[in-house]
Amino acid sequence: MFNLRALFHKNRAEQEMEDELRFHLERQIEQNIARGMCAQEARYAALRTFGNVGQVKEECRDTWGARMISEFAQDLRYGFRQLRRNPGFTAVAVLTLALGIGANTAIFSLIDAVMFKLLPVRQPEQLFVLHWASQGWPYFIHGLDGSSDKDKNGRHTSTAFSYPVFEAIHSRNRAFSGIFGLSDIDASFNMNVSGQSALASGEFVSGDYFSTLGVRAIIGRTITPADDADAAAPVTVISYGYWAGRFGRDPSVVGKTITVNGVPFTLAGVSAPEFFGLQPGRRIDAWVPLHTHPQVLPGWDRWLPKGETLFTAGQEWWVIVMGRLRPGVAEQQARAELTGTLQQTTAGIETPPAHKSPDISLSPPQIELASAANGLAALRREFSQPLLILMAVVALVLLIACANVANLLLARATSRQKEVAVRLALGAGRRRLVRQLLTEGLMLAAAGGAVGILLAYWASGVLVAFMSSGKEHIYLHVSPDLRVLGFTAFISALTGVLFGLAPALGGTRMALNTALKEGAGSLAGKGGRVRDLRSLLGDGLVASQIAMSMLLLVGAALFVRTLTNLANQDLGFTQRNLLLFGVDPTQGGYRGEKLVSFYQELRHRLESLPGVRSATFSQHMLVDSGVHTAGISIQGYTPGPEETSGGTIVTRVNSVGARFFETFGIPLLLGRTVGEGDIEGSPKVGVINQAFARKYFKDEDAIGRRFGFGGEKYSSDIAIVGVVGDSIYGSLRETPLPTIYVPYAQNVAHFSYAGKVFFEVRTAGNPKGWITLVRRTVQDLDKNLPLFGVKTQSEQIAEATFQERLFASLTSVFGLLALLLTCIGLYGVMAYSVVQRTREIGIRMALGAEKNDVLRMVIGQGIKLALIGVAIGVAGALALTRFLSSLLFGVKPTDPLTFITVSVVLIAVALAACYIPARRAAKADPMVALRYE
Repeated sequence: MFNLRALFHKNRAEQEMEDELRFHLERQIEQNIARGMCAQEARYAALRTFGNVGQVKEECRDTWGARMISEFAQDLRYGFRQLRRNPGFTAVAVLTLALGIGANTAIFSLIDAVMFKLLPVRQPEQLFVLHWASQGWPYFIHGLDGSSDKDKNGRHTSTAFSYPVFEAIHSRNRAFSGIFGLSDIDASFNMNVSGQSALASGEFVSGDYFSTLGVRAIIGRTITPADDADAAAPVTVISYGYWAGRFGRDPSVVGKTITVNGVPFTLAGVSAPEFFGLQPGRRIDAWVPLHTHPQVLPGWDRWLPKGETLFTAGQEWWVIVMGRLRPGVAEQQARAELTGTLQQTTAGIETPPAHKSPDISLSPPQIELASAANGLAALRREFSQPLLILMAVVALVLLIACANVANLLLARATSRQKEVAVRLALGAGRRRLVRQLLTEGLMLAAAGGAVGILLAYWASGVLVAFMSSGKEHIYLHVSPDLRVLGFTAFISALTGVLFGLAPALGGTRMALNTALKEGAGSLAGKGGRVRDLRSLLGDGLVASQIAMSMLLLVGAALFVRTLTNLANQDLGFTQRNLLLFGVDPTQGGYRGEKLVSFYQELRHRLESLPGVRSATFSQHMLVDSGVHTAGISIQGYTPGPEETSGGTIVTRVNSVGARFFETFGIPLLLGRTVGEGDIEGSPKVGVINQAFARKYFKDEDAIGRRFGFGGEKYSSDIAIVGVVGDSIYGSLRETPLPTIYVPYAQNVAHFSYAGKVFFEVRTAGNPKGWITLVRRTVQDLDKNLPLFGVKTQSEQIAEATFQERLFASLTSVFGLLALLLTCIGLYGVMAYSVVQRTREIGIRMALGAEKNDVLRMVIGQGIKLALIGVAIGVAGALALTRFLSSLLFGVKPTDPLTFITVSVVLIAVALAACYIPARRAAKADPMVALRYE
């Protein structure tokens, strides 16, 4: 109890201690007087018996148990006074640390939002997503809509299942308290409200979706199992954001009829404000029942066997399955149960093929479980590596900032040497002084962290805006939470220890006699071990700054060169003055011949616009992440075993309209291109690129050769009528691959699926000037048909290089920041060194040294540090940049030109940083320098 009173009522405790000590001292004096001593002699004897009163007080305070807290409070007050007395030093140190801490916090905020944040649902840690894994491609999967990949063991894996498999898992499940499915198709809905059409991001979900997740509706209700049936009336649930933006938070919208792709839906309710869907970075506007898929997106089942639908076909896999694991059920038990269900359901789909291709599996796949607490992993897969690399980059920036502040504190410790020496001479313990100096460092770090949070809040908003503008459909809400604040607090404390400990230890290690006899800061020419240690430490910090700057600048230069190489490579077509946009008339009820006629009419109207040189359309854009592949057979060509998959050659295919190659500027090498007459009913034709002709026909003439989609019996269906130059179809990083272009009008039933196409319009000038005219043209043809993905071809290519631009931009910014901090650090060390060597410089000049000699001496010292730092940085960069090889294009991680250029820049910056202190030293008056101190 007394300990607590001593902590919170210190003055009272001190008074009680004084009273008690006085009482004991007076009793001792009385006893001495009783023995016959005079009053004065009795007092001196009592004091000798009692001992050092101050020491006794300290021992009493130690017994209170609150001394450490009290001393810490004293250290805080004293540190605050010291920092307030040096506002310039404090401002520079805090701002330097804020830049480093703020950059780290901003990147961590993005990492937290993308990788660590839990879904805003009930008990997200219980959620798991199912995926299958197989050593080869399962023979019974003919179509898979969604992502597929290979795991670390080389197995094929995907989260897509057929609806019969989902139904079987749902009905036979015992391991999960709830299971639901959702479509793996990235749907875009044409939402018509009161005659006004607009695109919305949509998702097909099963009836258990909201109840299993535990997501409520703030008004109305959510989708139920009764809604997810063939005979049920179509209903939809919209997100809070869509409700606020489209309906102005009008509560009367519940029960209204809206049309989704021309199909009337009843608006059942609005989801909770915090719920955005299951994919971080993607915002869902509307959810509709899974069984409305054929109505909303008709045509997706046209390639299925006759009589089959998406809900009966076992060969088409398109449903993501997720569930909430029951408490107490082991994942291994759930996997075994689900694998058994999968194998039973797929056993009778079709007979295994007689021959086994190397990449085909005749055995059923295994079920695996992955935690879905953080949502689906698409955005994590795309951005985890870039964000972790950027985290390493900003960590180096923070280390450079720490080195800078450590150098500042070293210089400040020198100026406070006499103060520290006096305190040590008066009996202060070295540990106590180290703690007090370290507290000042922690106070700087805390202030830097506080300012860093403000910088991070602004910077994270800029980063999110950059990511959203550079990549379609990315929506991230980044706000400081307990995890981000905890990270900032931890990194601030770690930073304070990193830059504060060495100056605190060095500032208290000294020879007291020498320090007390010398003036504050008068270390010039003394040659003591402590001073040499400080100089070495300061030089080492500067060299490490230069080395870390070397790492950052080499990485930035490699990424900038990668971006430049990608932007300047030959695409095989002309990207200037090309406008792109997408339309999907099937959302308005267009089908078959009516759909083809709509596209042809729209193309003719676009070509008739003033300033439009040509127009066309295609199933896929060029330089897009999405490409279409199909299995073909070539008449007279026998492929090797390594060329086939399922008995066919897999090649890239694009379904295009007339004047496609003329619009893009792709050169025609032989024959003709796709024309107006290539329609349904006319002889089927195809155009191949040079890579296709080179691979399959060698030096032979390809015109007139035939191929077909499917097995050997289809190999004579389509005649090759032209050969065109190679162009980039998919990623900018790939070399042109064999590609077939077929007329859209002849293949609408095979390749258009939902009917979405992209129009490409070649204009006479900046294509952005034609956007309004193009919109009006489409609206004149169908006022309910919205456009999507309106952009120029240059903007499309910029999106394709988003990751490279992200790396190049951020690493360049952080590299320049590191270079600035290094320059400031080197300038500070050299300026401090000149002050330290003022008397030495005066003696040299008095003995006949020229100004140029002094200039060379000082600059030489700085250049020596720069060369040491560059050498260390080159070695580190050579060791680390090899991990970046997969992110580079057209440049090697050990590119000599990059290393030489960065080294020259760093040495030049070091020379500039050293020049001002060197010039000041060279201009010093020898008489003034000799009288220094």
